[in-house]
Amino acid sequence: MKDLKNRNCLLTGAGGGIGRSLAFGLAKEGMNLFLSDIDMENLEKVAGQIRKSGVTVYTGRCDVSKYEDYKDIAEQFYSKFDKLDLLINNAGIGGGGLADSLELDDWKNVIDINTWSIIYAVKVFLPRMLEQGTGHFVNTGSGAGVVGIPYHIQYIASKFAVVGITEALYSEFKHNHKGINFSVICPTQIKTNIIDRTQLNIAHNLLENVTEEEIGKRMEEFKNIFWDKYMEHATPLDEAVAKYIRGIKKNKLYIFDSPRLRIAMFLKGVAEPIFKRVLRSEGERNLKIIKDTFAQMGIQTKDI
Repeated sequence: MKDLKNRNCLLTGAGGGIGRSLAFGLAKEGMNLFLSDIDMENLEKVAGQIRKSGVTVYTGRCDVSKYEDYKDIAEQFYSKFDKLDLLINNAGIGGGGLADSLELDDWKNVIDINTWSIIYAVKVFLPRMLEQGTGHFVNTGSGAGVVGIPYHIQYIASKFAVVGITEALYSEFKHNHKGINFSVICPTQIKTNIIDRTQLNIAHNLLENVTEEEIGKRMEEFKNIFWDKYMEHATPLDEAVAKYIRGIKKNKLYIFDSPRLRIAMFLKGVAEPIFKRVLRSEGERNLKIIKDTFAQMGIQTKDI
């Protein structure tokens, strides 16, 4: 889809972060937009700013973890537009914690939003795209859907699933020449506010003499310090999103903002010992950031 002008797009998670930046970027391309989010206050602010440029914009609330919401947003979309040219399943949340400290709900909440939302989109929107014989189905995955780095394993699981679903859709429908393109966006370290939508379960077996109640009260402090450290060398959001839009226009299956992910995929296949060293080094780096964050908070951690 080289030319996006006057095409119709449905974008979830458009109230902030990558979704917000995508909305502005697609508006510059001249697309007609239907934006959704669970946070209607911020969504309407985004829509209002875009409308000033003369672009057609509609909005609707959608909790992507609920199938009924997906069906409702589809009805709203098709009441405004007769055709869906570009679907971007972007809404998602983060998740963190040590694997042996996570509760089942920590897994379920992240997977419900990040993975089941894609499944619902397949169920609701793919048949209509196949019927019209055109369209582009885009899922926001993650670099965490390519490389299994530690301390947010439930998020890793959800995003590996998103990447796999997208590959399977491509494999199933592209060889039949059904006219549908499929892409997965794989962000790395991008300056966004996803930490505000991240469910953390701090491992108490990592901490010395700290109660669950105390760390709960200081969770926002932990998030703020940790994110500043983690994002120290992050890519500016709009710069990354410009790459995503170029990738969509080129019908790329994988859309990356960093060549590191291509290298990681190559190493997985041809140099496992090197890739295993990469995994270990990333684990050590992330654990150091976590421990440094607690140290800045005055909390002592154990050696693990």
